[in-house]
Amino acid sequence: EPTSAMEQRNSRRHFLGTSAAAAAMAATLTAASPAYAAGAKNSVYFSNVKDGDTVPTKFTYKFEVTGYELSPAAAGLKEGTGHHHLVIDGPKAFVPPGEAIPFDDTHKHFGKAQTEGELELAPGKHKLTLQFANANHQSYGKEFAKTVTVNVKAD
Repeated sequence: EPTSAMEQRNSRRHFLGTSAAAAAMAATLTAASPAYAAGAKNSVYFSNVKDGDTVPTKFTYKFEVTGYELSPAAAGLKEGTGHHHLVIDGPKAFVPPGEAIPFDDTHKHFGKAQTEGELELAPGKHKLTLQFANANHQSYGKEFAKTVTVNVKAD
């Protein structure tokens, strides 16, 4: 039965080709996933503002990252690196993994690897979300997001 032996070989080749493609895709996804520092807790956080804090209309905020390295966007894509973004009163608690962070008034980019910024907000409650992303401004997702609500007091 030459046909059935040929079919088996073709089927095996198809299986091996599919397996190799799946392994390559898994490796790519792993490289892009926020698990770079083995055993480290991957996170971002504000180092000088806590949830519920009262702040003046103009204030400086500082932020940190653990598990990944801070790197300017101009340095290009490199596994385990990225830069901060600040989402002001955004609609979501985090930007989904792989989604590009928009360039608009709600999303502040710190593509030069800055670790602080100054913000001026109207009095009232405001939601600030710190989001870490790669050199292409693609989010690392929930694990690399931190949201705090601040009460802005009139000067």
